[in-house]
Amino acid sequence: MTYRISVKTSDVTGAGTDASVFVILFGEYGDSGELQLKDSETNRKPFESSQTDVFTVQNVLDLGRLVKLRVWHNNKGESLMS
Repeated sequence: MTYRISVKTSDVTGAGTDASVFVILFGEYGDSGELQLKDSETNRKPFESSQTDVFTVQNVLDLGRLVKLRVWHNNKGESLMS
């Protein structure tokens, strides 16, 4: 199956990230396993402050009705916070 994931990054100072971002989709039939959100279809540089990025994830088994999404990043990249 194919899933489209939209991520809206906040507009507060320091909201964007250069880290690698991952998700796991959970459905009534199981989970997708770890998926990296890498190539935004809407922006050249994903996860910048105040923008929405869209990702298409393909070749995932049918999970049934989606019930939860876990999202995290690996804390890599430069921090602008002091």
